[in-house]
Amino acid sequence: MSKERVNPPTGDRSDIRHREPYWFQHRAIDRAYPPLRADHQTEVLVLGGGITGLSVALELLSRGKRVTVCDANTIGGGTTGRSSAHLDAHPEMGPGALVKQLGPELAATYTAMRLDAIERIEQRCGDACDFRRVPGYFYTENEDRLDKIRRSIDDAKAIGLSVTWQDSVPIAKAVGGYRVEMMARVDIFAYLQHLASLVAEAGGTIFEQTLVPGIVESHPASLKTSGGEIQFDQVVSAIHCNYTNSQRLYVQTPPYQSYVIAAKVRTPLPDALFWDDSDPYFYVRRATADGGTILAGGKDHRTGAGDESVAMNELETWIRERFDVEEVVSRWSAELFEPADGLPFIGKVAGKENVWITTGLSGVGLTLGTAAGPMLADLMEGKAHPLEKTLSPARVPLRAAGNVLAEQAASVADFAERLLPAKSVDVSALASGEGAVGNVDGKHTAVCRDRDGCLRQLSPICTHMGGVLRWNEVEQTWDCPVHGGRFAADGARLYGPPEDDLDRIAGD
Repeated sequence: MSKERVNPPTGDRSDIRHREPYWFQHRAIDRAYPPLRADHQTEVLVLGGGITGLSVALELLSRGKRVTVCDANTIGGGTTGRSSAHLDAHPEMGPGALVKQLGPELAATYTAMRLDAIERIEQRCGDACDFRRVPGYFYTENEDRLDKIRRSIDDAKAIGLSVTWQDSVPIAKAVGGYRVEMMARVDIFAYLQHLASLVAEAGGTIFEQTLVPGIVESHPASLKTSGGEIQFDQVVSAIHCNYTNSQRLYVQTPPYQSYVIAAKVRTPLPDALFWDDSDPYFYVRRATADGGTILAGGKDHRTGAGDESVAMNELETWIRERFDVEEVVSRWSAELFEPADGLPFIGKVAGKENVWITTGLSGVGLTLGTAAGPMLADLMEGKAHPLEKTLSPARVPLRAAGNVLAEQAASVADFAERLLPAKSVDVSALASGEGAVGNVDGKHTAVCRDRDGCLRQLSPICTHMGGVLRWNEVEQTWDCPVHGGRFAADGARLYGPPEDDLDRIAGD
């Protein structure tokens, strides 16, 4: 059993980091760490090299643990690398709802945890990664909602946020809202590279292009990959989705797609974070120091259950109605996992003895993923944590039972498609970039003609748990509405719970 340690990167990324503005880099960057090629032994195995996995690894290393991080892709190739990098501690559900759900004391503790995460990111960045403290603005465009937002201020103060009412919010169409002090923004790609370097410098081992199988045993001691077997004492699932066999967590963290557009504007946006009271809400911030390019996002919907092109077009319309747009620079989407009760799952997986997880981070994974580091480290050491029960993966959120049933219904409907007659697909009518699922020559088929004009015919069944896939024309991917698995146009596994590529249909 090899105990090799791979500390420094094997490739220099200095020519990559600023070759293009970072919003172009939502795709995976070049590999800098090697894949696993031999048996390996460690104390703690961390699955996932995004902000959560690297933050957990760095915290454990600071406490003397021997840690190995494995990423199936490359550092920055997952959800974190597609983030718009808002660093805020304002509750997604709203301050009043958070206080009602947790009570004032725990709501304040939860908010303090996210504020501390911003502080940790700032300390780790130093003068690097374009980290900047900026205010945040929560606002409405509807005067009928002003009183509701105004009533939130007392709750926001009660949970530890520094807020002030603003009759005038510096963004088009806003009619009022409140300002939240000491929020932040960061160049997320630069930060991920920096964080990986800190992990390596602290003695951690990082393997890229190393897919580790999902965790099913109650007390796993090793996991076999194509490159070798990894032995460990503890294992952390930090790949954003549920990567265990916990059916409860699958039901309680359904997958959602969110959209981002980078656009050049003629009038600079003030240096702040902005988000409105829409449901789902829109958000925007500067992408460049001069404010001449912005990042705006929103239009979330259940993965595979919306029209991606319509969502992206509606987001662009929202931007153009509020900004003098010179050029749309880039468009992309990211997958997130929404917790049924609005709170993340951080802690030990129910029914497992040495398996820990962080999932259900919604759209605020940068702060929650960072906060998971010290929380999981404390729990592993047997220390009490004030939010241990509140965020436990074993909790049953009774107040969210309606949400759970509604989300489960979407999954059941998807499974039913396997039993229903498939509509016929005219393959010859598919233009470049188009795809569909249906009957092709008597077979239930996922067929697409990619943007290069190459025809692909694949099994339409997700290799995870058998969901029926949907074609995502915006991202040119096959997406599973059940648990969020995603595959490339050629069937290669990209992301989520699946471990295998899609099966090809004869003739492809």
